Amino acid sequence: MSDTTARSAQYRGFTISVTPQKDNDDLWDFSYRLQRDGQSDALEVSRRRTLGGHTDPEAAYVAGFEVAKIEVDNLLRP
Repeated sequence: MSDTTARSAQYRGFTISVTPQKDNDDLWDFSYRLQRDGQSDALEVSRRRTLGGHTDPEAAYVAGFEVAKIEVDNLLRP
């Protein structure tokens, strides 16, 4: 996987797109984007530069997806 390949998954009515990115010292970080499904004027949230320090792009993807799921849970909290 290159540092520009995004992967997407569905979670609680949102599409989460995570992109692993090469960071300092040959470690990997991630950016992610949230978009509410089925809305043309969708809520869109983007985050990046999370100071992750993961050893490979797969680890960065998994960490990014977990962080994004927490954000979705917080957005849906009553």
